[in-house]
Amino acid sequence: MDLTKGAADNYHRSWWKRHGVVLDGEIAAVCFKRGNFDLAAKSYEKVCALYAGEGWQDLLAEVLPNLAECQKILNDQAGYLTSIVRLLSLDKGLFSVKERQAFQSEVVSLAHSEMKHPVPLDVSSLITFSGNPGPPLELCDGDPGTLSVTVWSGFPDEITLDSLTLTLMATYNADEGGKLRSSSATVLKPGRNTITFPLPPQKPGSYVLGVLTGHIGHLTFRSHSFSKAGPADSDDFMSYEKTTRPVLKVSKPRPLVDLSAAISSALLINEAQWIGIIAQPINYSLKGAVMHIDTGPGLKIEESHSIEMETYINAAQISTDMANSGDARKDGNKNFEQLSLLDGKIEFPDWASNVNSILWIPIRAIDDKLARGSSSGAPQKQSIVDGMRTVALKLEFGISNNQIYDQYCFSTIALHFTNPFHVSTRVADQCNDGTLLLQVTLHSQVKATLTVNDAWLDLQDGFVHAGQDDGRPVSGFFPLVISPTSRAGLLFRVCLGNGTVLDENKAQPESILNISYRIAGDRTIGAHPPVAAKSNEIEGTSQDLIFRSALILQRPVLDPCLAVGFLPLPSDGLRVGQLVTMKWRVERLKDIEESRVPQTNDDVLYEVNANSENWMIAGRKRGHVSLSTKQGSRIFISILCMPLNAGYVHPPHLGLPDIDEANISCSPAGPHLVCVLPPALSSSYCIPA
Repeated sequence: MDLTKGAADNYHRSWWKRHGVVLDGEIAAVCFKRGNFDLAAKSYEKVCALYAGEGWQDLLAEVLPNLAECQKILNDQAGYLTSIVRLLSLDKGLFSVKERQAFQSEVVSLAHSEMKHPVPLDVSSLITFSGNPGPPLELCDGDPGTLSVTVWSGFPDEITLDSLTLTLMATYNADEGGKLRSSSATVLKPGRNTITFPLPPQKPGSYVLGVLTGHIGHLTFRSHSFSKAGPADSDDFMSYEKTTRPVLKVSKPRPLVDLSAAISSALLINEAQWIGIIAQPINYSLKGAVMHIDTGPGLKIEESHSIEMETYINAAQISTDMANSGDARKDGNKNFEQLSLLDGKIEFPDWASNVNSILWIPIRAIDDKLARGSSSGAPQKQSIVDGMRTVALKLEFGISNNQIYDQYCFSTIALHFTNPFHVSTRVADQCNDGTLLLQVTLHSQVKATLTVNDAWLDLQDGFVHAGQDDGRPVSGFFPLVISPTSRAGLLFRVCLGNGTVLDENKAQPESILNISYRIAGDRTIGAHPPVAAKSNEIEGTSQDLIFRSALILQRPVLDPCLAVGFLPLPSDGLRVGQLVTMKWRVERLKDIEESRVPQTNDDVLYEVNANSENWMIAGRKRGHVSLSTKQGSRIFISILCMPLNAGYVHPPHLGLPDIDEANISCSPAGPHLVCVLPPALSSSYCIPA
């Protein structure tokens, strides 16, 4: 025995390793028969290493069972399990089915027993895996998903894996990516298996398969063998080869969808209107998307009508389609669907996942204030801010609705609502009998055709209708069609009344103009006919709309109590940047009746109003001055101003807020203009030293 061992060592030292391994095999056989299992195991390991390296599986199948038996007797659980795995990895024809099943039973039995020193078991020769053929799974940043992996099992029977974990490797660095874990126990059948792993969101980049790990009972196993993508009908696991083909690509953060308003002009206020929201996916699926809608103050959704969704085709696409087809019937492939709003949420249909779509939502903007007209002498003052309303949108989409369109906050869409008309008035003429011809001009404020079917004027106290008691205009050419953003006029005959009101509670301080009209517009542009309720849709009836505007008519100053005069300006004129003193003279013409003016002392409240863009005022713009109650008493009010812009501008105006305008005679009688010259030229010269 000693001579044989010495000869084997000499062969190994002289690089005649095969001769040495032959002698090691004889030594191992003798030691195995004599019960020297430790020395036999060491010799068998040398023999098995040579046979495995040379690919001599027939010889390995004869020696490897003896090595496994030695390791089992020596209670070398790690070595024994490794040998069993190597036996199962050999060609199927070297052992019978029952023998291979017995090997598998040994592995399962040890895995579920109490192992003193559990170590990871390398099953790379028995379990291999690869990604499915085809392009890699493409996700966006923040997207979860599911990744399918093909796993080949070399076990002869089904085997239950209590857990299974797959590691992804990033191609741009050597760091491990995410770990994919199976949600439940996995049963591997012999041959090909398809395993689906839930994929949490990954960082942007490209990923390949890394390592497959798991548990069988208390046993931890590990496989790092990648299989070639073999034929689809092959159930044999293929030769081991690490692949560089990515199985997952995660793109960097980018816009995935765009939401915008479809309308470009103002909508009707206090009427049910369609608002269009265009959803345009940007190379991303909106399947299963849910939109949350939150209306701002002064806005509500009309729940009596369903929400409509259709394919969105812009003007450029329409012209292109018509040029290609030569047919105006472009809506043949247009999708349309009615949706319901549940708890402020709308679920997108499947057909809207990859096409541009538009969502039509019936909304009513509420404004309790009555529209107010203006006189032709005063400029029209309208604030767009008063008609602005907001709608907050939140779109949840993605593979599991993890993507949110809110630009990290709610996306707010601003909408503009307005009245159909702005009303201005002026006295066109005064007849000899005292009758006044009142001209009412209707200015269209919408991009739609308005048809006025009727109009009547409810006059305030102090005025009565002349000739017609129903308040209809003299020019009753109805229906009156008003084109978008144009204007039309109505003429009323009124005369002065006695101005006496028996019941102050029933006093009407302002006139009300009532207009019965209809509107013809396109909801894709702006104002349009109101959304009909379901009952009206069934009956097919539509009603005229009513617009009301308040007008304040001023009685002529026939018997004034106070006179306010604007004193002449300096003879050298006004110039930008130069201070000037504006002066007014206030004179009492007669005593004021206490019933008409609540004045119990000689204090008079004054207020100076000026356009801040044209004038800078220094001093008190509002205050009290003392004016004697005796007839003929007078005072002067002055204030320091500086012109800011050159040209013809309205000068500052002095008003007496506590006194009715019907008791004040002004000079000039109405708004007037003054000329402001540009600033004087200035030059500088360089004087040589």
